[in-house]
Amino acid sequence: MKLHKYASCLALAAISAAMVSCDNDFDRPPVIVPEATYEVNTAISEFKEMFWEVTQSNSSYKTIPVNENGDSIILGGRVISSDEDGNVYQHIYFRDETGALDIRVHGYDLYESYPMGQEVRINVTGLLVGSYGKQMQLGVLYNNGVGGMEPEEFKVRAQRNGLPSLTDAEPYAVTLTDLAGWTNDKAKLIAWQCQLVKIENVSFEGGGTLLWTDKPGETGTSTRYLKDAAGNSIEVRTSNKCTFSSEVLPKGTGTAVAILGFYNNKWQLTFMDPESGCIDGFEFVSTPETPENPDTPSTGEIIYSALAEDAASVDWTYEGNSVEGVEAIWSWKEYSGKHYLNASAYVGGKAYASTAYAYSPVIDLTSKKSAKMSFDHAAKFQTTLRTLCCAVVREEGASSWTELTIPSWPEPGNWSFASSGSIDLSAYAGKKIRVGVKYGSSAEGADTWEVKNLKISE
Repeated sequence: MKLHKYASCLALAAISAAMVSCDNDFDRPPVIVPEATYEVNTAISEFKEMFWEVTQSNSSYKTIPVNENGDSIILGGRVISSDEDGNVYQHIYFRDETGALDIRVHGYDLYESYPMGQEVRINVTGLLVGSYGKQMQLGVLYNNGVGGMEPEEFKVRAQRNGLPSLTDAEPYAVTLTDLAGWTNDKAKLIAWQCQLVKIENVSFEGGGTLLWTDKPGETGTSTRYLKDAAGNSIEVRTSNKCTFSSEVLPKGTGTAVAILGFYNNKWQLTFMDPESGCIDGFEFVSTPETPENPDTPSTGEIIYSALAEDAASVDWTYEGNSVEGVEAIWSWKEYSGKHYLNASAYVGGKAYASTAYAYSPVIDLTSKKSAKMSFDHAAKFQTTLRTLCCAVVREEGASSWTELTIPSWPEPGNWSFASSGSIDLSAYAGKKIRVGVKYGSSAEGADTWEVKNLKISE
């Protein structure tokens, strides 16, 4: 595992300590080895179990009390994250032998004081425990939720103990198949949420051709995907403002090392930096490569178009379009003379759980060598949108849908339409298909999703 940026700092600290201990004639300040006075009295898994129900609602939080003996709750472990490259931003992840936690700190360059491998002991009594997308996190009150405490407060609460040890911050091995079976397993969620993990034999969708982010330097995050040979995939979330936002995704197959998060019932990865996170087989390129051409060059011909904003009606079919409390999830709507396909399961101030599809008539690709689809979409409020909604396709006569990755999502906060990016349908060239969009929601989130101007081209 390459962690050279962090390892070099720790090596210098260790060398300095050794030189001070064997030769006092040098005119240099002594290396002070921190020694914590706190005694850990609660395991991370025990703590998570105590407050698990609080995390099952994104809007709830609780002040951490003293323990049954009247003492402050003291957690301890090794730091397993670094904010040096800005992708792990204002968070510190730490773990003990039983689990890992995310603690919010409203500061910068936290890695300088709390590097990877540093043992810390933290007094958490008086902090808030809550969740972001059902991932437990600790912090203070901010905008009626859990936010980051000031570094000065964290310094008082968090005592360092000894010098950092990277050998105590090695990633734990896991597979995408494992993760696929753990999304509803409480014990596994407690143990693996927020862990530093390594996943072998995976590759990036768009490796060598896409950048890490869609809009480098801008506010927001972008989603990419890692996949394995069995077809399992996991989201990769990257800040548009991190130092590697404009770099090209590594190509090839290798081992991924990243923080494992859990957002709205889906696992996702956060890389600290490409060099330490993409190892053992990945190849780095400096400029995006042009994707390989199919056997027959693409003509760019429009094969099918639908959901035009100037259309008064559409010939699409809705499936599963109502649930108790929601009369119609999908509908064709008009606003200021422009039309769009609209989906929502939020009625009367309440979010309802649903799964509904809107899909096209049969589209003939029997004479085509390749195909790709795109559309425009918008969503102001995004809670479960990116995890429960997607594009879908199925062959004529089939009853089940295949879910397709949407490369690009609109920025939350407004109703501005953005392109979905190109969705590859080449696996269906030579066949007859239907395409559509799947809307999903839960009691925790039922966003409004707007879709228009869908096109399939060769």
